[in-house]
Amino acid sequence: MTVMQQTPSKVVERLLLEETLVASREGLTQQVLTLEQQKCLAAEAKQALKQGAAHQRRGNTVAALADFQKALQAFQTLSQQRSEAKVVLVMAHLCYTLADYLWAADYARQGLALAQHLSDESLQHQALSCLGNSYRHLGELDHAATCMSQSLRLTQAVGDQEAEMRALGNLALIYRVQGESEEAVTLYEQSLQIAEAQNDTLSLEQILRNLGNAHHALGNSPKTIEYYDRLLRLSRERMELSVVNKILRNLHSACYAIGDYSRAVVYLQERLQLVRQLQDDRGETQTLESLAISYDILGDTAKALQAREERLKVAMRLQDLPLQRQALSSLKMACIAQGDFDRVKRYIDYLTESI
Repeated sequence: MTVMQQTPSKVVERLLLEETLVASREGLTQQVLTLEQQKCLAAEAKQALKQGAAHQRRGNTVAALADFQKALQAFQTLSQQRSEAKVVLVMAHLCYTLADYLWAADYARQGLALAQHLSDESLQHQALSCLGNSYRHLGELDHAATCMSQSLRLTQAVGDQEAEMRALGNLALIYRVQGESEEAVTLYEQSLQIAEAQNDTLSLEQILRNLGNAHHALGNSPKTIEYYDRLLRLSRERMELSVVNKILRNLHSACYAIGDYSRAVVYLQERLQLVRQLQDDRGETQTLESLAISYDILGDTAKALQAREERLKVAMRLQDLPLQRQALSSLKMACIAQGDFDRVKRYIDYLTESI
């Protein structure tokens, strides 16, 4: 359940391009510094932003925060509240990436106050989004939902569909954490429509996975299959094998739940190849057991026996005696039912000696 957030570096880049670093003429009359001193301070602020952005690109977040703090102090002296708000929000996002959610929330609240004073709905939405996500990590779910709902309304008001898509996903995640999967599904489906309209492949992948997970939690097998299957067709080549493994496992469970055993076998066969590629012996024994059960239901006793035999071989390779006993017992009962005594006899002597 990945959180979609605006990248802090983008905010910094926009700040560097803005020609708003020197205080307005009205603001200058309220300052004790001369105009020349103001220009020097503005230049220092811009340099601190550049250094902070450079440190951020190199992954040195702590150094970046120190540079942004210098820029923030300069903007406060210059009475540049808009730039101040943007830098504060960059710092909030950076603290969030460091998992320092208390500081992230504190900076986000400062940014929100400045954005509200400026009546800047775009900045307000950014602040509320970071604040909501921080509250979620801090376990303050009611506050998180309130902030994210406000953020969503602001994105809709300003017509920023990309930001709206992120806000919908973030609010849906809060509902999922609260155990309200049905409400989460509604929000994920709204975000899916935006991602489809924008042809945003990366967001589509994330949303389809979230929808598959949410429907799986609800026990809605047909929808689970629909979204997971679509996800695999869209981006299987780019996905981590461990993630594909979990999705195939859930797809098999969903197909089994609705009695579509033939399709369940297809997903199990795919998973079997994958766990072997991952050299996951435990996963292989589980998959072979499920295959044997599915083949039994379909009446394909030959393949069911083969799956049980392969499972026993894996158990022997693992040198797991309890698993060997279990696998042999399962194979023995299946062989007796089919009258195939020769097959099971090949393993009894070996296991007797091992045990």
